[in-house]
Amino acid sequence: MKQDIFLDAMQFRFACKVFDKHRKISDDEFEAILESGILSPSSFGLEPTRMLIVRTQEMREKIKEACWNQDQITDASQTIVFTSLKVDMLPNTNYVFNKFARRVKSADKIKYYATERYGKNKLENSGFLTDIEKLGLWSIHQAYIMATTMMNHAAFLGIDSCMIEGFDKNLLESTLQLDTFQEQVALVLCLGYRNMEQSPRLRMNKHEIIKFI
Repeated sequence: MKQDIFLDAMQFRFACKVFDKHRKISDDEFEAILESGILSPSSFGLEPTRMLIVRTQEMREKIKEACWNQDQITDASQTIVFTSLKVDMLPNTNYVFNKFARRVKSADKIKYYATERYGKNKLENSGFLTDIEKLGLWSIHQAYIMATTMMNHAAFLGIDSCMIEGFDKNLLESTLQLDTFQEQVALVLCLGYRNMEQSPRLRMNKHEIIKFI
């Protein structure tokens, strides 16, 4: 088999804990990584994920405090906070109707997709309609799809990453002044260049993971 450059990128990628604070990602490469995130899939095409690009050192320091003082927040070239919509993800909202209206044009079909295909078949059958917090957790899953796409693209470009889930959620949302009825923090992603040796890659054997049925 010819060399698989995508698998090479996956071998390059690891959770970088120490970034070179003096090396910066070029604007063109960062814009490309952001674009790959925008192009990533989302359930029903509802795009519930938003990105906050943290530009100022002052804000980075505040976010670092909420993220258990992890140095990646301040040392990485780019720090991104992913947030996820909550109440707008209910099936009868204008947001959901407008998203389905991009693909189907008749009012009857829009209502059908929003209330039946999405609202009943997905949310109600999964128990998400009875608890807005539970619905929010489902929405958070979509942010991981976007962040993973961006991490993989970064690795392809020789750029390191660290996905951060360790944070005080209430403190971070307060720091960002989020309306937590509308949205919540999903995760933080740091991008830059390593200033450490790559850690050993520990993975299960594929025969332990894959089963053919």
